[in-house]
Amino acid sequence: MEVSELTELVVKAISEKKGFDIEVYDTTTMTPFMDAMIVASAGNLKQNYALAQNIKDRLFEAGYAGDFKVEGTSESKWILVDLKDVVVHLFAGEERQLYSLDRLYEECPVTFYE
Repeated sequence: MEVSELTELVVKAISEKKGFDIEVYDTTTMTPFMDAMIVASAGNLKQNYALAQNIKDRLFEAGYAGDFKVEGTSESKWILVDLKDVVVHLFAGEERQLYSLDRLYEECPVTFYE
C-alpha cells in the first residue's frame, strides 16, 4: 500500500471516530525512518483508544499486509501506531500540548484536517 493511500485510510479511520485536529506531516526531508507522521486529538481516554482500534480495523478491512505495532492501552493518554512508513500519534485531552510534537515537526510540510 502506498504511503498516500495509507495516510488517507488512517485519517478516515480517525475522522470516523470523531478524532479532531488531525495533522499529517510530510517527514521525508527530515528523517529517513518514516515518510509521514499523523498527529490527532481525542476528547478522552475512551475515545483515544477507539481511534486506535478503528485504525487497526480499517487496516484489516483494507487488506493491509504490512507490519504494525501499537504502543498504549485503553488507559493511555498517548497511543502510538507504528506502520513503518507512517507513524500515528493519538493524544487524549491536554496531553498533545504537553509533548508539543507539532512544534518539533513544524518545519515539515503539513496538511490539516478537521
